[in-house]
Amino acid sequence: MKKLICKIGLLAVLASPIISGCSNFEELNSNPDVTTKVNPALLATNLIKSMVTSGMSYNSVFFQKQAFYAQGTSYGYQYNLISNSNFDQIRNLTNAQKMMELSSEEMKDAYSGLFYFMKGWAFWRATMEMGDIPYSQALQINEFRYPKFDSQKDVFIGILNDLALADEHFSKAKMAFPGDPFYNGDPQKWRKATNVLRLKVLMSLQKRADDTPELKVKEEFKKIVTEGNLFEGNEDNLQVVYAESPISNRPPYHVLNYPTSDTNWCASDFLVNPLKEYEDIRLFYYFAPIESLTDPALLSIAKNNGIVPQDQELLAPNDWNAYVGMNPAGEYIKEVALWSNNMHSKLNEMYRFGFALPCIRLGYTDMNFILAEAVERGWISGSAKTYYDNGVRANFEFIRKYFVKFKYADTEYDPTHGVEITDEYITKYLSGSSKTAYKEAGSQTDRLHQIWMQSYIASYWHQAFDEYFNYRRNGYPEWPIDPATNMNDRAPDKIPTRYLYPTSEYNYNNENREAAVKAQGWGAEETINDIMWVIK
Repeated sequence: MKKLICKIGLLAVLASPIISGCSNFEELNSNPDVTTKVNPALLATNLIKSMVTSGMSYNSVFFQKQAFYAQGTSYGYQYNLISNSNFDQIRNLTNAQKMMELSSEEMKDAYSGLFYFMKGWAFWRATMEMGDIPYSQALQINEFRYPKFDSQKDVFIGILNDLALADEHFSKAKMAFPGDPFYNGDPQKWRKATNVLRLKVLMSLQKRADDTPELKVKEEFKKIVTEGNLFEGNEDNLQVVYAESPISNRPPYHVLNYPTSDTNWCASDFLVNPLKEYEDIRLFYYFAPIESLTDPALLSIAKNNGIVPQDQELLAPNDWNAYVGMNPAGEYIKEVALWSNNMHSKLNEMYRFGFALPCIRLGYTDMNFILAEAVERGWISGSAKTYYDNGVRANFEFIRKYFVKFKYADTEYDPTHGVEITDEYITKYLSGSSKTAYKEAGSQTDRLHQIWMQSYIASYWHQAFDEYFNYRRNGYPEWPIDPATNMNDRAPDKIPTRYLYPTSEYNYNNENREAAVKAQGWGAEETINDIMWVIK
């Protein structure tokens, strides 16, 4: 199957963090006639790009403890300081409605499917970040300038209905629709993506599966899997491939536009250590070896300065001992000493100098881990081991495909560091003699921990903040927290559980915002530690 991907310039889109902007529903009324002057294909292109790239941010790898930022202590995400989210993608849905209305009869089902997919995606991410949000009145801009906040349960009911409608419309679409930069307008590809998103949404409701029967979480999950319109391999991934410019599009650069970021972005020991424990060669693909131990000149300097013993030998770039991460919860001054002495692992050269890897938003790997968990919970029949193995294998195959030798500034780089991902290695990794083999004879908790750990490892630079959502729900792997460094002042022993409502809601819709805070039992004022319904 031919991979259908999008090559777009993302510097402007990704220059700011996920929560940097503020929006309000009053803006939905700003100029409702603009979209009548354009065609649905043009609207679709801009809307799809905005939707798929929303939330893609360098913040995720720091907040999720997969990397360490060595540029300054003011960087909040490193130490769990988050604040307000936004309603940007929900605001875009008025244009998506217009896209659907302007479509021809033969394209109506395709564009309707796209609208309901976008609607489900936008409201799911917003409610997962904040809790109760406007839903029922949010798009009725002529009737409700200041929409009420719906309960999170009702929002989820709406999201599941919207995604079911997306599936129905895509199933009836007869031809490809123009304006799609990701799947070339193939409605069957979008139908698969819709159903993978439905599985993700339903799994995010796992804590409510037994006490909220009206959601039919288990029944709907099983029905979707039984019908079988799901991803079949990495070729189905909904992913972003960057424009072919090695300077402007490597991940640390394209989001910061900061030329020295390749030296300031460091490996996290929270990710490095399990990779070493599992003898997982993704270590050599995710990160780069310590320069002071692998470069003769820097090793000599390190010896002369007493940083390493005089008998320290030069290490090869594929030596496990050449990789050390920094403590993402550690005291900044102590951790940055490793950085200043070149005694840490940087990001792999592919991230720093090569063509940026595709960023997966909905992927075959993640889908398989969701299915493995569903088997363990008794939601569906089948083999959790098979789904687990498929997920792990797919991630290795994805990495193997994109990590190739390249040249930058007259220097040739081997981002594999001489370590090849072979079929034999993957088979051994999943075999009974390996620490990472699926422990069918162990406890359910052990098996779930395996699934969640592999999901965490595979999510590096992918899926935006989805691993944060997973962590809130299952608490594993246990993110490091140091009360002495945690910027979550009100709960220094905890990771924040939500983003605050957009600042604009304080200014323009505060009465409804206050009612939502009260309805959720959060007290007089909202905080980033309030527990929303979906994770109670």
